[in-house]
Amino acid sequence: NDKQGFPMKQGVLTNSKIISGRVRLLMSKGHSCYSPRRDGERKRKSVRGCIVDANLSVLALVIVRKGSQMLVIISILKEIPGLTDGNVPRRLGPKRASKIRKLFNLTKQDDVRRYVVKRLLPAKEGKENAKR
Repeated sequence: NDKQGFPMKQGVLTNSKIISGRVRLLMSKGHSCYSPRRDGERKRKSVRGCIVDANLSVLALVIVRKGSQMLVIISILKEIPGLTDGNVPRRLGPKRASKIRKLFNLTKQDDVRRYVVKRLLPAKEGKENAKR
Protein backbone atom coordinates (compact mmCIF):
# COMPACT_ATOMS: atom_id res chain seq x y z
CA ASN A 1 0.00 0.00 0.00
CA ASP A 2 1.06 3.56 -0.46
CA LYS A 3 0.89 6.21 2.26
CA GLN A 4 -2.77 6.97 1.50
CA GLY A 5 -3.77 3.29 1.66
CA PHE A 6 -4.27 2.51 -2.04
CA PRO A 7 -3.19 -1.05 -2.94
CA MET A 8 -0.62 -1.89 -5.59
CA LYS A 9 -1.91 -3.83 -8.58
CA GLN A 10 0.26 -6.04 -10.73
CA GLY A 11 0.40 -5.03 -14.37
CA VAL A 12 -0.37 -1.33 -13.81
CA LEU A 13 2.82 0.35 -15.01
CA THR A 14 2.42 3.93 -13.78
CA ASN A 15 4.82 6.04 -11.79
CA SER A 16 3.60 9.62 -12.14
CA LYS A 17 4.61 12.12 -9.46
CA ILE A 18 1.49 14.25 -10.07
CA ILE A 19 -1.06 11.65 -8.93
CA SER A 20 1.40 9.39 -7.08
CA GLY A 21 1.13 6.67 -9.71
CA ARG A 22 -2.58 5.97 -9.14
CA VAL A 23 -5.16 5.08 -11.77
CA ARG A 24 -8.88 4.40 -11.56
CA LEU A 25 -9.74 1.01 -13.02
CA LEU A 26 -13.14 -0.57 -13.61
CA MET A 27 -12.97 -3.70 -11.47
CA SER A 28 -15.19 -6.76 -11.61
CA LYS A 29 -15.21 -10.27 -10.15
CA GLY A 30 -11.82 -11.95 -10.38
CA HIS A 31 -9.71 -8.79 -10.12
CA SER A 32 -7.34 -8.37 -7.23
CA CYS A 33 -7.99 -5.41 -4.91
CA TYR A 34 -11.79 -5.75 -5.29
CA SER A 35 -14.52 -8.08 -4.06
CA PRO A 36 -18.00 -7.46 -5.50
CA ARG A 37 -21.02 -7.54 -3.20
CA ARG A 38 -23.56 -8.56 -5.85
CA ASP A 39 -23.53 -10.71 -9.00
CA GLY A 40 -22.18 -8.81 -11.98
CA GLU A 41 -21.30 -5.73 -9.94
CA ARG A 42 -18.47 -3.57 -11.27
CA LYS A 43 -16.91 -0.60 -9.57
CA ARG A 44 -14.25 1.94 -10.46
CA LYS A 45 -11.50 1.75 -7.84
CA SER A 46 -8.26 3.67 -7.39
CA VAL A 47 -5.17 1.47 -7.39
CA ARG A 48 -1.49 2.26 -7.34
CA GLY A 49 0.96 1.15 -10.01
CA CYS A 50 3.30 -1.76 -9.43
CA ILE A 51 6.50 0.32 -9.57
CA VAL A 52 8.20 0.55 -6.17
CA ASP A 53 9.30 4.00 -4.99
CA ALA A 54 9.57 6.07 -1.81
CA ASN A 55 5.81 6.73 -1.50
CA LEU A 56 5.09 3.21 -0.22
CA SER A 57 4.28 2.58 3.40
CA VAL A 58 3.95 -1.24 3.26
CA LEU A 59 5.53 -3.65 0.81
CA ALA A 60 4.38 -7.26 1.17
CA LEU A 61 6.75 -9.67 -0.54
CA VAL A 62 8.00 -13.23 -0.40
CA ILE A 63 11.66 -14.14 -0.81
CA VAL A 64 11.58 -17.14 -3.14
CA ARG A 65 15.28 -17.94 -3.13
CA LYS A 66 18.54 -16.28 -2.26
CA GLY A 67 20.24 -15.14 -5.45
CA SER A 68 23.69 -13.83 -6.17
CA GLN A 69 22.56 -10.25 -6.90
CA MET A 70 19.55 -9.56 -4.64
CA LEU A 71 20.46 -6.14 -3.23
CA VAL A 72 23.63 -4.26 -2.42
CA ILE A 73 22.97 -4.55 1.32
CA ILE A 74 22.21 -8.25 1.16
CA SER A 75 25.25 -8.95 -1.00
CA ILE A 76 27.44 -7.28 1.61
CA LEU A 77 25.89 -9.26 4.47
CA LYS A 78 25.53 -12.54 2.51
CA GLU A 79 22.98 -13.62 5.14
CA ILE A 80 19.98 -11.79 6.54
CA PRO A 81 19.93 -12.45 10.30
CA GLY A 82 16.76 -14.26 11.26
CA LEU A 83 15.60 -14.62 7.65
CA THR A 84 18.10 -16.51 5.50
CA ASP A 85 20.50 -17.90 8.09
CA GLY A 86 18.33 -20.86 9.13
CA ASN A 87 15.79 -23.32 7.77
CA VAL A 88 12.23 -23.34 9.07
CA PRO A 89 10.45 -26.71 8.87
CA ARG A 90 7.10 -26.95 7.13
CA ARG A 91 4.24 -26.61 9.60
CA LEU A 92 1.39 -27.62 7.37
CA GLY A 93 1.26 -29.67 4.21
CA PRO A 94 -1.37 -30.86 1.77
CA LYS A 95 -3.92 -33.43 2.93
CA ARG A 96 -4.98 -34.88 -0.40
CA ALA A 97 -2.85 -37.78 -1.62
CA SER A 98 -2.54 -36.45 -5.17
CA LYS A 99 -1.27 -33.09 -3.88
CA ILE A 100 1.28 -34.85 -1.64
CA ARG A 101 2.48 -36.84 -4.66
CA LYS A 102 2.81 -33.63 -6.66
CA LEU A 103 4.73 -31.85 -3.88
CA PHE A 104 7.28 -34.63 -3.33
CA ASN A 105 7.38 -35.95 -6.95
CA LEU A 106 6.07 -39.40 -6.00
CA THR A 107 4.69 -42.09 -8.25
CA LYS A 108 1.40 -43.93 -7.76
CA GLN A 109 3.24 -46.92 -6.25
CA ASP A 110 5.00 -44.88 -3.51
CA ASP A 111 3.54 -44.86 -0.01
CA VAL A 112 2.09 -41.41 0.61
CA ARG A 113 1.63 -41.90 4.36
CA ARG A 114 5.36 -41.50 5.00
CA TYR A 115 5.30 -37.99 3.48
CA VAL A 116 2.36 -36.52 5.41
CA VAL A 117 3.44 -33.32 7.18
CA LYS A 118 2.15 -33.58 10.74
CA ARG A 119 1.90 -30.87 13.32
CA LEU A 120 1.94 -31.74 17.00
CA LEU A 121 -0.19 -29.52 19.16
CA PRO A 122 0.81 -28.89 22.78
CA ALA A 123 -1.27 -30.60 25.45
CA LYS A 124 -3.87 -28.44 27.15
CA GLU A 125 -4.28 -28.27 30.88
CA GLY A 126 -6.25 -31.23 32.20
CA LYS A 127 -5.77 -33.24 28.99
CA GLU A 128 -3.44 -36.20 28.68
CA ASN A 129 -2.54 -36.55 24.99
CA ALA A 130 -1.65 -33.95 22.41
CA LYS A 131 -3.57 -34.09 19.14
CA ARG A 132 -1.80 -34.78 15.89
